[in-house]
Amino acid sequence: MIVKKITADSMGEAMERIKRELGKDAIILNTRQIKVGGFFGLFAKKKVELVASVDEHVPVPSVPIPTAEKTSETVRSTAIRPSIVTVSERPLPKELRHYAPLLAEPALQQVAERLHERLLATYYQTQQTDLTELLKEEVEAKLRVAASTARYIMLTGPTGVGKTTTIAKLAAHHTLLKNQRVGLITTDTYRISAIEQLKTYADILGIPIHVAYDLDDFERARQALQECDIVLVDTAGRNFLDEGYVEQLQNRHDFTETDVFLVLSLTSKYRDLLQIRERFGKIPLSGVIFSKADETSELWSMFGLAEETELPIYCVTTGQEVPEDITFATADELSRMIVERGMR
Repeated sequence: MIVKKITADSMGEAMERIKRELGKDAIILNTRQIKVGGFFGLFAKKKVELVASVDEHVPVPSVPIPTAEKTSETVRSTAIRPSIVTVSERPLPKELRHYAPLLAEPALQQVAERLHERLLATYYQTQQTDLTELLKEEVEAKLRVAASTARYIMLTGPTGVGKTTTIAKLAAHHTLLKNQRVGLITTDTYRISAIEQLKTYADILGIPIHVAYDLDDFERARQALQECDIVLVDTAGRNFLDEGYVEQLQNRHDFTETDVFLVLSLTSKYRDLLQIRERFGKIPLSGVIFSKADETSELWSMFGLAEETELPIYCVTTGQEVPEDITFATADELSRMIVERGMR
């Protein structure tokens, strides 16, 4: 048996060298990340170390040494190369080409290199082409869920993400399923329709609702709802690019004893979601509510936001029905939902 150790900048480069030097029948024995160089542990460069073997009777490809007369194109044509596809400079064997779009997902770019290396290593060690469980492990390791423990729950976020409908779902959940006394406060005085919509839900559920036009109104509403177990606060939605919006929120609300959840629509572009999170960074956020999960074909943004911001997920809404279309899922359930939807 011939055993060879390769050190390279990436798993893809290591695999290329193993296939060139040992052939396509080589077996991967071990892979690991190492650090090379540096000074007292500082500035060391990350490398991939790969150990592979091949039976001695298997012919090892001979790669000609380039001479000055040969062009780089000639060298490439004489070297034996594997059948691969390339996405964003990350080569994949043809058996894993169905993962190429995944590695190009904007929400996964922070972890794409790590995923790429894990996919390759697992494939060459096991020959498995269905690596759904590997992806689920990666996602679940980053996801955190949060249960609200505060008496006041406030929803904030840009316009059109479904805050008012989500408030209604939460009100029904706490009233009908948890048998709690619920009160509503709305500060969304920019849209008359939003006030009327919330009042309709309050009438159906038989719970009190107060409209607050300023901070004094807000404090009076809190006092009036002291007997309630849970007070849900709906805020106005505005264009998140409006720099004054968050300042207005701070001036019109008291965040003490309050869990503040940022509502984000999964139909939004991932780049916009990052901008929204940055815009609301001055607000003491307790977590995220993802809305409109039923209106998109993939849910990778949930994982991307968890990786970027480390904010926990409170709940996910999956439709317009009140109170049915809301889920308080575990990290295990959410990771399975994300991966299964994303790999359809």
